[in-house]
Amino acid sequence: MLASVTGLFLRLTEAGFALIGLIVLVYILLGADAGPYVGSVITNLTALVAAFTPQALVGIAIVLALLHLVRRRG
Repeated sequence: MLASVTGLFLRLTEAGFALIGLIVLVYILLGADAGPYVGSVITNLTALVAAFTPQALVGIAIVLALLHLVRRRG
């Protein structure tokens, strides 16, 4: 049961990241005319990235790359 709940949360998380990626793509294509919701998501993402130091972002990128490699092999 725990495995199925964990799998559900992983699928929801992946769907959320895909949605954020889609929103960023819409903002890149349409710019400021994308609408208030897209603009607020981009503003929040910008604030989140600004809160991290460059060293923390590199560390996160390394961890994500390692996770990707582990999942790819398994």
